[in-house]
Amino acid sequence: MVKQRSRTKKKTARQKIPQVAILLESSHEISRGMIRGILAYVRLYGPWALHLESGGWSDQKLPDLNVWRGNGIIARVPTPKVAADVVAARLPTVLIDPVDAYLNPTHPLSRCSRIECDSAEVARRAADYYLANGFTHFAFVGAPTDLNWARRRQEAFVLRLGEAGHSCAVYPTPSDAERGEWEIERQRMSRWLRKLPKPLAVFAANDARGRQVLNACLAADLPVPYEVAVLGVNNDVMICETSQPPLSSVAVDMEQAGYAAAELLDHLMRKTQRSQQCVLFKPQDVVARASTQRLQVNDRLVIRALEYIRINAGLNIRVSDVADHVGVTPRWLEKRFAQTLARSLMDEIQRVRMDTVSSLVAKSGLAFAEIARRCGFTSANHLGVLFRQTFGTTMSEFRQQCDQ
Repeated sequence: MVKQRSRTKKKTARQKIPQVAILLESSHEISRGMIRGILAYVRLYGPWALHLESGGWSDQKLPDLNVWRGNGIIARVPTPKVAADVVAARLPTVLIDPVDAYLNPTHPLSRCSRIECDSAEVARRAADYYLANGFTHFAFVGAPTDLNWARRRQEAFVLRLGEAGHSCAVYPTPSDAERGEWEIERQRMSRWLRKLPKPLAVFAANDARGRQVLNACLAADLPVPYEVAVLGVNNDVMICETSQPPLSSVAVDMEQAGYAAAELLDHLMRKTQRSQQCVLFKPQDVVARASTQRLQVNDRLVIRALEYIRINAGLNIRVSDVADHVGVTPRWLEKRFAQTLARSLMDEIQRVRMDTVSSLVAKSGLAFAEIARRCGFTSANHLGVLFRQTFGTTMSEFRQQCDQ
């Protein structure tokens, strides 16, 4: 009899574990960060039984409501069909950055609590970063569709620049054909960027859009960051580090957003929070990469040389290779370099090359011999001597410091 009571008690305890559906795309880092934040909360205050659909936007859906006995939902609602299912579930729900349709007072989801990015503060952070770096010409490129968070970023960016006495060009909303095919839109964006005054500071609504701006600059032969600097939002490392050049970005604390969403849902499920709440999550610092880290260079010939050196940073290029690329003699290019940057062309090649080496040492697990081979050094020992001369430490020590 005692054993039977014990089994019943355990069964009852299991039934009390909240069943929570998480509708966030695991296919990109922003939502994965939110999921990590949710899991951090659950580890502290759970357990919860989580229902997660792997994949992208179109894969997100609720479990079968005829079978699933849920207690709560956290969702970035992807489609009207999912929105209707969330309404039909009649469960405590926290929405993530809902679009305008679900904020309309006539829509049932407008009564849900929500977590939103403080897009106005994101834009102010971007504007202040550019202003502090001496830019005077600005542009904003929004999302391909008219999304409220992108619109808020545009309005706040333009307002902050206006307060500082500057105007801002705004990229027109793409047509249906352009939204359906990036190659079509790229032609228009390239033409638009060419016409704007330089040097130009572009703020893109998010990192994906920022990478497209970089792509359009490449097609328009606009050197980044010397003529056009580009800044995105979210600091999605997969996008930022694989862009050419690597994309600077306003970092946003997605894990804190997920944690806040879980905390809010927990209160709703426990009925310790009954009124609707909107929680804003703030941006962090700008993570500066090569897309905004420009030198004060106006000499077009030197700019083209710097671009060639950056693109071929991992190769063992020579002064003559750079001179051939820009179509002048090595002696003439050396003279222009010395006049513009007060250092030699070979010094710049070596500086960029060693920066590439240090990045591979810090961020990859490649053997030092393999790094030496990839970057055109005769041996790992030769590279090791140069590395210590440049950075004041061995490659092993440098890697250990970066791992800590």
